[in-house]
Amino acid sequence: MGYIDKGALLGASDLREQDVELPSIGATVRVRGLPAAYSNQAQSEALELVTGARGEQTAHVNTEKLESLQVLHGLVEPKLSSSEEARTFAQNCGPAFREVVRVIDELSGLDKEAIERTNATFPDSGPDASGPVVGNGSAAGSDGPDLPVSVGAGTEDAD
Repeated sequence: MGYIDKGALLGASDLREQDVELPSIGATVRVRGLPAAYSNQAQSEALELVTGARGEQTAHVNTEKLESLQVLHGLVEPKLSSSEEARTFAQNCGPAFREVVRVIDELSGLDKEAIERTNATFPDSGPDASGPVVGNGSAAGSDGPDLPVSVGAGTEDAD
């Protein structure tokens, strides 16, 4: 296989389309794989930073937003004209919407399992059961430990 010239590369397309039967609503739609630009846009717009009580930030992918953007850009027939229409489809249909998203993912080469693994690896921070972080009791500049401790850390319930 030889090298491609720039003009041919910029004019090339490897996007595939596919008809998807949706028995749950008795219809067929046509979808296509997302161009890299749309796929990246959808993932970027769906990424949310959540700030915890202590100011720590955790990245979280808003799957609802991600999938609505995928359907907006990947549904060819009928073509949706807004994110709101994609959200309406998502809110009104379950199996049909899931199947459309699944085929768009497959045609786009998007690995949703990798996104789910990322969310599991870096979960949203929730309330800390060990209590708020306070000083370690030693004065600034002392020889005491430098690590803060949580209120109640290392204590056990005595009944």
